[in-house]
Amino acid sequence: MKAERIRKRALALLLLALLMLSGSLSAAADFPADGLRVAVASDLHFNPDDVKKGRDATAIQYNMELVDALLWDAGQQGAKMILLTGDLVNGGKYPRHAALAEKLRQAEKTGLDVYVVPGNHDLAPTTQTEFAEFYAAFGYDEAYSRDAVSLSYCIVRDGLLLLMLDTGGYSVGAIDLADPPAHEDAFLSEETLRWAETMLQKAADEGLHVLCAGHYNLLPEISRQPGSGYCLQNGDRLAALLRQYGAPLYLSGHMHLRAVYREDGLTELLTEYLLGYPTGYSLLDLTDGGIRYAPRRIDVESWARQEGLKDRVLLDFADWQQDGLREYAELNVAYMSEKNPLSRKEKEQAADFFYAAMDAYWDGSLSDRRAELEAMPGYGPFFRCAEGYAYGWWLRDLIETAVPELRGFTLAWQN
Repeated sequence: MKAERIRKRALALLLLALLMLSGSLSAAADFPADGLRVAVASDLHFNPDDVKKGRDATAIQYNMELVDALLWDAGQQGAKMILLTGDLVNGGKYPRHAALAEKLRQAEKTGLDVYVVPGNHDLAPTTQTEFAEFYAAFGYDEAYSRDAVSLSYCIVRDGLLLLMLDTGGYSVGAIDLADPPAHEDAFLSEETLRWAETMLQKAADEGLHVLCAGHYNLLPEISRQPGSGYCLQNGDRLAALLRQYGAPLYLSGHMHLRAVYREDGLTELLTEYLLGYPTGYSLLDLTDGGIRYAPRRIDVESWARQEGLKDRVLLDFADWQQDGLREYAELNVAYMSEKNPLSRKEKEQAADFFYAAMDAYWDGSLSDRRAELEAMPGYGPFFRCAEGYAYGWWLRDLIETAVPELRGFTLAWQN
């Protein structure tokens, strides 16, 4: 009997040792029965130095409050984690990273897990090592694996492999591209790509779903133009890997707008600039069946009320932003019509059209309202006065390419 107990104990120890040596990811649980809700925010541009409110205050001066409102709102919506896809702070200064990290620590105390990657505004003077130290509690200490030459890492939890990529090649110590990019372009080193493929293969072997996030973009046409400032030079390599291993969605920011792009079975979701109109983020519901996305406008007013704040801007934030958008449309039409004159009535009509088109775009209803917008009296006057200005081709392109997915979409897992 004693020999049998010793044999069973030895067998148990052997099995434990084999599990420890295997590096298996199978310790991750399946998704919760009701799914896993993930919030995604980008381009916080956090800057405690820029908080002075004047008569002409913009959302930028409310950056500290809006980060708090974001974290609160994500928790209120039932998110279990929030992914911050770069440009966490403005200018990469140490005190700004330290102040943001403290806010993130407070959020985690409420049960919201935070994971971050850097963007083009987060390093210099802050180094890679210092960035990982500032945000050790928000991905780097918890990482299943870290890339040796960048700030990329992966997290394994709830049946998910979360691949968080540092897409800014400027931060990579070992530049091994044959033709190094210009400073405004980004890239993934060959070593980082090999590491990412190893993680994707591991997820495939273990039957884990994959969610991938980075700062720079993959699929928008502008992101492929060298010198654009949006270019992930070898983004096609990453896109090919994601397709090969059945990762259906790539999350990014950087362009400061909400957008959805699809190409050859891969979807890219860009989350908007936190300090832009409207102040929002993305919500993802992950289940064994797939991914459901919906945009979310932060309920700044409810956050301000529960905080006991008296600032009228915060207490009426949505209306304040709406008024700001209308004023923005009027000012830009007035500016453009100095070169391309319009009558007073045409200016009013053009501004009405510009406001309605921008509001529809950010609301996600642009594709539904295209015919209505094209029939507005200000459609022709706007594009006449916008001739030669970026707003002309940009807004025309938005209207022509708008997709209903801006209001939400559902993807099936491919692996």
